Amino acid sequence: MDIEDVYALIPEMQCRPGCKKCCIEFGVPSRTKAEDERIKAFLDEKGLKLKLAKNTTCPYVSDRGCEIYPVRPLTCRLFGTSPNYRCMEGAGPLRLLHPDEEEELFYHYRRNFF
Repeated sequence: MDIEDVYALIPEMQCRPGCKKCCIEFGVPSRTKAEDERIKAFLDEKGLKLKLAKNTTCPYVSDRGCEIYPVRPLTCRLFGTSPNYRCMEGAGPLRLLHPDEEEELFYHYRRNFF
């Protein structure tokens, strides 16, 4: 199982257009070594540099949204899609993850990427 297989278990989030509240209030998301390598490779490919967070704002959020969206880590992908990670703005996926699905997702994530 690779990281894309784990990501495929997460329903697509239906964010409100232009919303970046979670990117501004929760800082740099945790990520595994595999995710960190994906982000670094993406930044290199785009000619961008690693950035440092300022306070609680993720360094990769801009006026246009997430600068690393295609390679965003699991924390960003999961936010708003499960009962344990609800969006504070009331947005959500078409189908909320069941707690058992979330547990399975984390099992694969920890087993394969830690």
